[in-house]
Amino acid sequence: MNLAGMLQEELERTGAASVRDLVKVVRAAGGSGVSRAAIERLLASDPRFVADGDPSKARWALDAEGAADGGDELAHVPPSGAATRAEVDGMELRDWQAAALAAWSSTCRGVVEAVTGTGKTRLAMAAIRSVIDAGGRALVLVPTLELQEQWARELRTLLPGVAVGRLGGGQADDLFAKQVVVSTPHSAAAVPVDLPPETIGLLVADEAHRYGAPTWGAALSEAFGMRLALTATYERADEGVAEVLAPYFGEIVYRYRYDRAVADGTIAPFRIALAAVALSERETDAHTAADVRVRQLHRELVHGLKMPREPRALFAAVAAVVAEGEGAGRDGRQIRACREYLVRVRERREVAASAAGKLVVCREVASALVDRRTLVFTDTVEQADDAVAALRAGGLHAETVHGGLTDDKRRIRLAQFRNGSIPALVAPRVLDEGVDVPDADVALVLAAFRTRRHLIQRLGRVLRLKPDGREAQLILVHAVGTAEDPERGGHGGFLDEVRGVASSIDRLDLEADPGALRGWLDTEDRPLPGGVRSTAR
Repeated sequence: MNLAGMLQEELERTGAASVRDLVKVVRAAGGSGVSRAAIERLLASDPRFVADGDPSKARWALDAEGAADGGDELAHVPPSGAATRAEVDGMELRDWQAAALAAWSSTCRGVVEAVTGTGKTRLAMAAIRSVIDAGGRALVLVPTLELQEQWARELRTLLPGVAVGRLGGGQADDLFAKQVVVSTPHSAAAVPVDLPPETIGLLVADEAHRYGAPTWGAALSEAFGMRLALTATYERADEGVAEVLAPYFGEIVYRYRYDRAVADGTIAPFRIALAAVALSERETDAHTAADVRVRQLHRELVHGLKMPREPRALFAAVAAVVAEGEGAGRDGRQIRACREYLVRVRERREVAASAAGKLVVCREVASALVDRRTLVFTDTVEQADDAVAALRAGGLHAETVHGGLTDDKRRIRLAQFRNGSIPALVAPRVLDEGVDVPDADVALVLAAFRTRRHLIQRLGRVLRLKPDGREAQLILVHAVGTAEDPERGGHGGFLDEVRGVASSIDRLDLEADPGALRGWLDTEDRPLPGGVRSTAR
């Protein structure tokens, strides 16, 4: 039964109920990820339901006339059984996927936020199946050509008999000849994707947080009345969510987070090492100089020029001032201060991200990674090359994957990683999202303090269930005394999210004990030399 059906059944049973009571009923029935906002929006938009006052505080009941016809606004909603395993054309759905599909089906608009590796794609394909069965068409937006190929392949496998086409990458299919078209945002914005007359349409956006940028947002066509956004992290550093994504897709209708995913056995259990390295004397001097200047400029911008105090808002405002000033060819005190602020912040970050001690870690830990598939994340291509050299010096065969490689070479290296002939891949952010990365066991992160989203994506690369049930391992190598350092708030939002879910979060002082990380990789419950264990359960 879908969300609307659940609410109708409860109101038929009780006569009237508050939103709070209805939320409890939905969650008790397995819809623990369904948000209160989604329920309130459905109640307000569906003529079957009426309130006796302020919708958020009122008691809701059934309107006899509205309940009889189901309301015009729901005429094109997939059948109420769309979320059950038996009625998605034989497509197996996990419990959370069925609940998420039911929540979305209530209005056929909304965002599903779920941990990487838990099956958002299959959920979307179940929604597409329902729309196709109702005579509709679907446009799927994906950020890269690699994902376009992956989606097209999986659609043909899971939805046999459905005509699947592609727009972009040399293909120019449309929804007149095909039932589903998978497109990049650039292609969908440049070549409007029209629906056949009188045909209902569904737009699915994979990695939806990326469509808040103006160029990508142009692909979000108003022709599609049904809209489903998929993401692991529904956030951006700018105002793209509030200004572009929320007006188009609506609110988050379902969340599936680490705690439930681990409890359900949807993802592998995991543990985290916070591995501390010290800056060299030269690096410390460079970091200190940049840090002092950043603090001076911060005071000037906030107190002298009255710019926002909150860090994220300040950074966005500074970037906007610089872009506007450069576009208009202007200069002045504020523009110069903003420009230097961005430069010094970048200098400070780069010193920490590229600390030489991190390459020592690669060399020291290489021997312990020989029998594990490992992804190493760096800040730059240069650091990726250096990390490969360090891993090889430690006895581990490693290769880089980055945007400077040809598509063929990148595909070959990913295939070699998949079949085990390359045990370690090193990449500067190119593997964060938008790439079909083979399963891995260990994520070694050498530069990770940009956003919470980056760490969630990187952890997601190792969370697929292991055949033997073993844990995934995430290693965050950070420079002591910098913005990366958890003791100074580094990774704060991410660590708050996984604390209580990770089997352990262990602090390792690699300056005191260079071998601590090798021991950690082979340790489950034994005491750790050079480390402090923070049990997370």
